[in-house]
Amino acid sequence: MSEDPAEQQDIPRPRWDRRYPGWYQRELKAFADAGVSPKIDEKVLTDGRLELTFDWPLGDRMIPLHAIYPDGYPEARPHINLIDPALFPKRHCSPLDGNLCLLGRDTRQWQSNWTVPKLLQEQLQAAMEGGGDEDPQGEPAEVWWNTNSLPDSYCLIDSDWSLLNAKGPGTLKIAYVAHIDKDSERPVLCALVKSIFDADGNEIAAWNGPWPSTLQSGAVREMEITWVRSAEQLLPTPMMHDQTAGLGELLKGRINATHGFGFDSTSTRGHLVATLYPAETQFRHDGESWLFVLACGKPAAFYPGKKASPPGKKGPEISAFVIKTLRAGKSDLSSRASATATLATKSVALVGTGAIGAPLAIELARGGIRELRLMDHDTVEPGNTVRWPLGSSAWGRLKGQALADFIAREYPATNVTYIHHCLGTYSLQSGTGDDSAFEQALAGADLVIDATASFGLTSLIQEHSRSRFLPFVSLYATPTVGGGVVALSMPRSGCLVCLEWAWKDEPNVIAAPPGMFEDGELIQPPGCAERTFSGTFFDLQELSLQAMRVVAGFFAGGVPPSSSVVYTLAFEDQDGIRAPAWRKNSLPPHSRCSCRR
Repeated sequence: MSEDPAEQQDIPRPRWDRRYPGWYQRELKAFADAGVSPKIDEKVLTDGRLELTFDWPLGDRMIPLHAIYPDGYPEARPHINLIDPALFPKRHCSPLDGNLCLLGRDTRQWQSNWTVPKLLQEQLQAAMEGGGDEDPQGEPAEVWWNTNSLPDSYCLIDSDWSLLNAKGPGTLKIAYVAHIDKDSERPVLCALVKSIFDADGNEIAAWNGPWPSTLQSGAVREMEITWVRSAEQLLPTPMMHDQTAGLGELLKGRINATHGFGFDSTSTRGHLVATLYPAETQFRHDGESWLFVLACGKPAAFYPGKKASPPGKKGPEISAFVIKTLRAGKSDLSSRASATATLATKSVALVGTGAIGAPLAIELARGGIRELRLMDHDTVEPGNTVRWPLGSSAWGRLKGQALADFIAREYPATNVTYIHHCLGTYSLQSGTGDDSAFEQALAGADLVIDATASFGLTSLIQEHSRSRFLPFVSLYATPTVGGGVVALSMPRSGCLVCLEWAWKDEPNVIAAPPGMFEDGELIQPPGCAERTFSGTFFDLQELSLQAMRVVAGFFAGGVPPSSSVVYTLAFEDQDGIRAPAWRKNSLPPHSRCSCRR
């Protein structure tokens, strides 16, 4: 039997007190020691949760607070909310519910041996009065608005726009798609701001980023709406939980009944209004943000004086919703990964979109490569997808085409093209041979990548690359998938044949990866035209990721390296788990290789 009195008496207590018996009483004792008597919400306590309300002394005043203990307490921090909106400080407080930011986001700042009284003693005064240490983190108001926004809806803006001195009110040209969700019956609006005009009709900003696939269909429409400027930062209030009531003031006098738009349901009409306001976009950095509010209702609701409602019957109403403000300009998409910023101006040709080429193509697109040309001829079979990045939606499709369509849809900043060609063949139907296929793929490229993992084809691709003085990256696994190679070959330095000579003549300098000269276990799945190797996606992807690092580093370096480089992968077994280990070597021209001639 447990020695815990609460367990013996089976009294209601928080779930976390069952993991740490006695901590509930420890928490209540900490309040008593501080001279505070909290009120326990007995209803939620019967469900194993703890919520307390109490007045906490701060100087010569009492602060009414509401403490919510999560199930993960004490590993997870408690939530402390101010009850009186009049006490909400300008910073470190949610304007929606008064949740106080007493600690930074880093979970290590919360100490699991603390209690709520200890937390308040340490941090409440600084949070309420704006003193003490704080994380160098801004508090964009749009975050609060977006918290209570319409699901699945957004309007895109660009952080590079600078409109603090723009003369308003003006107009916005919006590209959008809209429909009514059949399940929730709520509107869905996806949009971007194409152009911004000031009060004099001058265009003062324009969209220069990629268009998401949602806004590239034939259903995209355009509308023009007015925007106004707010001199003060706009913040939601607790009334935002009742959206229509909380947004009424923002809509007042702003709806133009003749400039609304229809959804896919003729019985619903929408009107969008926009407000530009000053905001802290980064820590102590003044910028601006937008608030987009959508008003929806029956057409008659926007003409209240046109037809009176019958006595005793309520007329049609207007509902209001916040549309998420999302930042998707070019700098917004690259700011989180500055190491790939130079990819935005580069063109890469990738030959081979199999288990190592396809993940690399996606990484290049994720990194924002300007142009990506894919060459392949193979088809996605269901069995391929255990080591290919796309799943059942690609079954039966050409690998390169399926991959190109995915990239075009998910990473619109990349201009991706697919060249359907099998190297070593000539198509009478299309009139395409190797030379014309290479011309399509390599013309204007900044770098060529070979992911065919086929030595004969690798030699052919390398020859076409070197003849155009293009840097060349090749990646492949060994037959046993015991390791692999990622090689960067510069036009006037060592080539992949030089690498083979180095393995033979200088094995102590450049060692071949494990399994390079062994016969791997080949299998022929039923119905497959040829045997294939056995290997997992999570091992093969190590080569794709290293190749991405090589490409990103090559372009970020500014001055191209003069010498070729080879990266050799060896998987080392550690307690039954394969761990990758990389080794780097320079690859100069070998004296016995014909590339020196």
